[in-house]
Amino acid sequence: MATKRAYHHGELRRALLDEARRVIAQDGIEAVKTNHLAAALGVSSAAPFRHFASRDALLVALAEEGAAHLIETMNAAAAGHEDPLEAHRARGVAYVRFAVEQPAYFRLLSRRDIVGQSTQIQDLAAQNLALMEQVLGAAQKGAASPAVARRSAGVLAAQALTYGLARMITDGLLGEITPSQAETLAHELTEVLGPGLAGD
Repeated sequence: MATKRAYHHGELRRALLDEARRVIAQDGIEAVKTNHLAAALGVSSAAPFRHFASRDALLVALAEEGAAHLIETMNAAAAGHEDPLEAHRARGVAYVRFAVEQPAYFRLLSRRDIVGQSTQIQDLAAQNLALMEQVLGAAQKGAASPAVARRSAGVLAAQALTYGLARMITDGLLGEITPSQAETLAHELTEVLGPGLAGD
């Protein structure tokens, strides 16, 4: 039986997003059901649709929220570095920590079917990719496969490193890893492969 969660009147939209994020972090994206969210919040099964046209619309809105938080987090991490490569390294480390601290957002942003429904997320991703190419594309020479056009080898390597590490941790393949430990691991890996290979 679902445990009802209190929310302030007029803030059902926010409560639905928060409850969905909690469910995803605990049980995964497929566990999100609008009727279950409604039951947990003590509202009718029709209530969620006054705020979201569909379950997918709710997930996309949550993913957009996550993308905005992620970009803000990475930008803040990079702000303290004058060297462009070290700034990108800091962004990559921040990405890994974010994934561990916010597994629901990370899972949503790893789903092509969800990200593909949001021009907002795609625009943020394109801006981020362009920023990475300005520094990492120049630092790590070499073209990537035509299958991944618009990504230089340096950028692709950086993304593979940070996403791969984040995925291994969030999937539990490395055991119980805290956000602080994840940050340390990200630092260690980027030191092994070179500061120019830190990305997101």
